[in-house]
Amino acid sequence: VSITMDADILPSLRPGIRNPIPLPPEETDHPASLIIKMSPSLWMLISSLLYVQAYETPYPFLLMDKYVNDYEKGIIDMQESSKHTSFEERHIDYSLFNETEALGEAIEYDFVIVGAGASGSALANRLSEIPEWKVLLLEAGAPETSFSQIPAMYSYLPHTHYNWGYKTKPQTSWCLGNIDKKCSCHSGKAMGGSTAINSMLYTRGNKKDYGIWADLGNLGWCYEDVLPYFKKLENIYLEHFDKKYHRQGGPVQVEDPQHVTHLLETFLEAGKEIGSKIVDYNGDNQIGFSQAQVTTKCGKRNSAAQAYLIEAKERRNLIINPRSHVTQVIINQHTKEAVGVKYIHEGKLHIAKATKEVILSAGAFNSPQLLMLSGVGPKEDLEKLDIPLICDLPVGKYLKDHVGFLGLNYIVNASHHKINVHDREEIINWLKSGKGPLSSLSVEGLGFVKTKLSKDKGHYPDVELLFAPQLSFSGKDEFKSLGLTKEVFESTYGQLEDHMVISVIVMPTHPKSTGCLSLHSKNPFDKPVIDLNQFSDADDEDIHTMIAGIKKAIHLLETESFKKLGGHLHKHPVAGCEDHDFGSDDYWGCAVRHFSKSMQDQTGTCKMGPYTDKLAVVDNTLSVHGVHNLRVADESVIPVSITGHLHGPSTMIGEKAADIIKEFWL
Repeated sequence: VSITMDADILPSLRPGIRNPIPLPPEETDHPASLIIKMSPSLWMLISSLLYVQAYETPYPFLLMDKYVNDYEKGIIDMQESSKHTSFEERHIDYSLFNETEALGEAIEYDFVIVGAGASGSALANRLSEIPEWKVLLLEAGAPETSFSQIPAMYSYLPHTHYNWGYKTKPQTSWCLGNIDKKCSCHSGKAMGGSTAINSMLYTRGNKKDYGIWADLGNLGWCYEDVLPYFKKLENIYLEHFDKKYHRQGGPVQVEDPQHVTHLLETFLEAGKEIGSKIVDYNGDNQIGFSQAQVTTKCGKRNSAAQAYLIEAKERRNLIINPRSHVTQVIINQHTKEAVGVKYIHEGKLHIAKATKEVILSAGAFNSPQLLMLSGVGPKEDLEKLDIPLICDLPVGKYLKDHVGFLGLNYIVNASHHKINVHDREEIINWLKSGKGPLSSLSVEGLGFVKTKLSKDKGHYPDVELLFAPQLSFSGKDEFKSLGLTKEVFESTYGQLEDHMVISVIVMPTHPKSTGCLSLHSKNPFDKPVIDLNQFSDADDEDIHTMIAGIKKAIHLLETESFKKLGGHLHKHPVAGCEDHDFGSDDYWGCAVRHFSKSMQDQTGTCKMGPYTDKLAVVDNTLSVHGVHNLRVADESVIPVSITGHLHGPSTMIGEKAADIIKEFWL
């Protein structure tokens, strides 16, 4: 059981008393187990109270008040912090750090892993299972807090320093409704990486995704090869699921949302009306509608750090260093071997030597950035920045992402009170049971559909519909998160404030458009240059697929199930698209280019493929072409657009990478 509590909340131990707070009881078949099941947070709280009552004070419930008060304060502090966080460039003179001193104090490890996201956390856990291997895990961000693990705080987290705060360069084919035509690219900077700030959706992708992956020359990555790793990582607690494709006992808890609105049933029934089935989209057949499967544990965010590192951190051979910004992989110019990394921790330069391997798990933005800073990348680009070339590879040249259209908002003619995330009664309810509004997520249901434009004859959806209801709409957080212009905000979300709103986000699953990532400078503290380049494909297939998906979603909203709600589609035109007739293809094409967002599913910047693939950076063992003892193990290696989202596939890559590495070295 993983439990996060602030140290000052727990009672101090008296001399001679060891482990006064017991762990929660194991679930058994005994009838009494039905009575004593409770959330870890509540068990810890009750145990603490009993201890204090016995040993410390006659007023144990003062501790309970302090515990709840701390949660109230922590939530308010995070909300306030999200209003004032700035992601401006840090101007740090990297040349001032003392490399000679760092080299003299360098420490040796067998493996150095960069990035504690989904893949990196899984790798750190699995590699440190070998007691003889000394493993160092470096993460630029800070540990999570009890408050960031509240699912309902999801909308605030991108505005905190748990996010790298990246934006695209000015775009020409989309982001037209954003300030400076730049779109936000959220990427987690925390223990747990993006799993510490994401929407907690758990999807694997489609079987065909992995068939294509393997057919590109990547032996060992078809669905039959990766399914055992998906099953290995899972601890399934779903009411309805395809038992052949899941298992229990893994580190990543996947459960039904612990709080949903009454509107979810409308979405599922409407799906049936348009001819879709209710499915386990992580099972045999993905096409259909479903309640979301989410990575929470008893209603609490279950990030990769919670899933993999809580248990492993006590191992003596695993060293975990948060707030450690890696600036370069050290590669021998002559032997082309990775021998360590340089990183900044607490304002000082450090060097960690790797006797076996350096493994980059820093994500689709930071892994390619680190490769290029280390001399592995496009020759022409590196020479322009005066970076000594180690290996000429197309790093960053195959950036893929999903884009979601935000302009389908259905207003329900009903009123409902706003969720107050620091309401004391709701905090107590969440601590007690893991349920209630604090355990709610932004997306409650998913629909995977095929539009009329799909050319695939099999069960391969070309559009995903994400069902996101708000009982009392608040668009102010989205205004800041998306970086919309005032005009676009006021023509869209600004008109929905305080209404009960159902948003259906439309997301094409297999975009043809390709972007790229490059360095801004040779300074490791400068942000990379990100060009997502959406809706730029020559045949306009992406925009046509999006419009077909929008029409599919409107068909859904026109069913009898939605008519019973007595609502209507918000039809005020998006600013900049007033000259087009609302509902026409020309209007939707304009609206999509003005009012869409990145779905944070970036892949391909360190693309996997054989050496003959002109866009490949790593091979099927995740080894960087032309460089020894250096692997990349995260979503950046994925050579296809996954039909869904990346928490599941990224974790799978970490699990599979660990076995590849063990097989090589043992």
